[in-house]
Amino acid sequence: MTNNALEIKNLEASIGKFSLRDVSFPLEKGTIMGFIGRNGSGKTTLIKTMLNMIPKTRGDVLFDGTVMYGNEEIVKAKIGVVFDSLIYPLNLKPTKIKKMISPFYKTFDCIRFEELMNRFDLDPSKKLSAYSKGMQMKFGVVMALCHNPELIILDEPTAGLDPIARADVMDLLLELMQKEERSILFSTHITSDLEKIADYITMIDEGKIVFSNGKDEMLDMYLLAHIDKEAMTDVIKSDLIGIKETPFGYEGLCTKKLKLQNVAGIKTARPTIEDIMLYMVAKK
Repeated sequence: MTNNALEIKNLEASIGKFSLRDVSFPLEKGTIMGFIGRNGSGKTTLIKTMLNMIPKTRGDVLFDGTVMYGNEEIVKAKIGVVFDSLIYPLNLKPTKIKKMISPFYKTFDCIRFEELMNRFDLDPSKKLSAYSKGMQMKFGVVMALCHNPELIILDEPTAGLDPIARADVMDLLLELMQKEERSILFSTHITSDLEKIADYITMIDEGKIVFSNGKDEMLDMYLLAHIDKEAMTDVIKSDLIGIKETPFGYEGLCTKKLKLQNVAGIKTARPTIEDIMLYMVAKK
């Protein structure tokens, strides 16, 4: 038995001029991993390669120890996926889609379908074309969860939602995590959502993994430093990550090992996930 719901090993793929390069990281069972990166960094390409929607050129993807490639029917029955746009025909009603999809999943729960439709205030008698963008995204979440998946993969599921609807989706995800066997890979630009629910954060940039760490460990590791011009030294400058010059001095990310706390002319603060992402990208 493995303790990993998902394990990506040296995965590589190419689409047009873009390439994933030697991507590796695990996702432990019973945890939520936030997957971050700027637009075009490779988040959706990686998810589609994991699911064999884009052919890999190297590497492996294992779900609960089972290799995806060659075992897709077994593996995909245990996965729920939500992409950033709805994959179902907009001219159909949710009830019709349920009838079409449910036979493919032995564990499809029609009662759960009704519960989630009611929770998100979605009218099953209306065609999806009559739904707003946010309502369509919520319907995608409903369909991803109705067969009780062990692993849920979310690609920007809250991008089209207002704050109240986003909070409802976040609450639902946390409810799902009450059962420790569930795991979530959550790709999003809204890093504040990850501050609330993620156990781990993985960042990708230009098709390569920049880091994959525990969220609390990572936030405790770094400081956001604001340094007056007079307080800057060559040693400090060389150790800052993604240094930016401002009218008043410099800003950058640093590790706590640099010990800039309580130094005259320097103010430090706990960074957000977004701060870490921005400065990691800026250091290039």
